[in-house]
Amino acid sequence: MIASVLAQKYNVLKTEGNLNNEIGLPLTIFKIREEHQVAVLEMGISEFGEMDRLSTMANPDICVITNIGLCHLENLITRDGILKAKTEIFEHLNGTGTVILNGEDDKLSMVENVNGKAPVFYGKSEKNQCGKENRIYATGIQNLGLDGMKAVFHFPECMREVEIPIPGEHNVLNALAGACVGMELGLDVEQICAGIKKAQTIGGRTNLIHANDMLIIDDCYNANPVSMRASIDVLTQAKGRMIAVLGDMGELGADEKRLHYEVGAYAASRGLDALFCCGELSKELAKGAEEHSETMEIFYFATKEELLLHLKSYLKKGDTILVKASHFMEFPDIVRSLQASVQ
Repeated sequence: MIASVLAQKYNVLKTEGNLNNEIGLPLTIFKIREEHQVAVLEMGISEFGEMDRLSTMANPDICVITNIGLCHLENLITRDGILKAKTEIFEHLNGTGTVILNGEDDKLSMVENVNGKAPVFYGKSEKNQCGKENRIYATGIQNLGLDGMKAVFHFPECMREVEIPIPGEHNVLNALAGACVGMELGLDVEQICAGIKKAQTIGGRTNLIHANDMLIIDDCYNANPVSMRASIDVLTQAKGRMIAVLGDMGELGADEKRLHYEVGAYAASRGLDALFCCGELSKELAKGAEEHSETMEIFYFATKEELLLHLKSYLKKGDTILVKASHFMEFPDIVRSLQASVQ
């Protein structure tokens, strides 16, 4: 979303695929050429000190943190640990660099001055959870189903109705983040709105694949309890049968079974038609769904091969299928197999 906005004015290099770690980040940096005016670098972490090492390489002028969720708890233990690890980047901002934060996040909204400069906040109201002003905020949010979202963005000088072509209310917040970066780098409101409207998904991240009168929601780049719920919410916008294919979420620490169980219970509460689960921890996911739904069909399989065999025979025209799990589960195999079987 940020790269799409900035591309309305600048020649932008952005992180491709999953090149966001200590191997991928330098590979992206090495691609910067003289013609590039802006680099949008994604940095992913799973342990303390990792952001410190990544941001030493990047030395960012602008830092955007979108949320403090429930991921990598195995090493970071709590959300406060995640906050501490992510904010290691603050020590490596260039000069008077700008920090842009999601004001809807209870942890991020408490951040005070960074290197003597107040953060820029964005959110869904005029002020964030701690009473600080959001520079840009959204009201009148409309859910357009799988066609995306629409909202009124309140900029410092004006308001504009903005079309967001990617489904899910969380993408309204991502669009606001892009708008804040755009303002920081001198784009006008029209350029920002145009960039948001042109935003596209990439493989594994709410990527909508139409295949023989069925729709696959490929969201299997990675998963944690927060993103699982968001993806399930997107699935509920489907017009036909809603089928979730979910796998294990990694690095959740001591509470991993409970967190999987809760995602299963949430899936049951959202009225899905069927749930297909695979992976050792997903036994708890299936259990949570079974204990909270009397109508949803629930299937658990020990292997992806077994799951695919039964899933393919279960599907019919008009179905929408969400595929999501942590990266190590290799669920892109399921997406590719489904595409091949229905074309």
